[in-house]
Amino acid sequence: MRKTKESTDDSSLSSRQAVTLKSSTSCNDLGRTLTPMNQSTRVLSTSAPASTSCLLGSFEESVLNGRMEPLGTIEGFTAEIGASGRFCPSHVRLPVTAFFYSVTDDDQPSSYMGYINLESVGKRGYHVPAQGTIQVMLFNPNGTVVKIFVVRYNLSDMPPNCQTFCRQRVFYMPSNANINDECEKELRYLLHLRFQSSKSGRIYLHTDIRMIFARHRPDLESGIATYELRSFTEMPSNPRFSPKK
Repeated sequence: MRKTKESTDDSSLSSRQAVTLKSSTSCNDLGRTLTPMNQSTRVLSTSAPASTSCLLGSFEESVLNGRMEPLGTIEGFTAEIGASGRFCPSHVRLPVTAFFYSVTDDDQPSSYMGYINLESVGKRGYHVPAQGTIQVMLFNPNGTVVKIFVVRYNLSDMPPNCQTFCRQRVFYMPSNANINDECEKELRYLLHLRFQSSKSGRIYLHTDIRMIFARHRPDLESGIATYELRSFTEMPSNPRFSPKK
């Protein structure tokens, strides 16, 4: 039977989260970058421009790295985190603070940026198998499932005292297109996970989990092509890991 542990020691989290967002290590500040996509790829966030100088890059990078000031937050979202592999750690249920932003002149709502603080799980983070599957189930304040992220990973070759990350994007895009094709696509969901290894080689999700999730239906017209939700998972390469700071 699945075991679920409810976190209850985040009562002061809300008042600290805007500061925590900015002070946390940058999502990409790990001594390497993700393998870049083709620059001709047109990526449309659900209500944000693909890339503008005022956002210091894409909406995705700006909100994940704390470079945009949120208009406000919505409390009540939660997430259940679990993993499976050579062992199955107890699931944990943690609060998610949802930030929203102003990204257009007519104040159209942006996607939410969800922030999960892993401090309450343990000093090192959430212990996971070296290889397996991580599941993050996001619930809205009414308790309805918004999105279930499922990420397969293999860190069996990760040296001790190292770190890396994994990012899964879910696009609403033509079913016959590839990720690097020049086609319209909307970023609907994103999950960013950080991994670190201990001196003994154990693997942990650490610091926080950040996500982006849409708050309205896709904007793209599906009459000219068959559109569907498609997920793509990326991890660093060359090198895959960097020493912990």
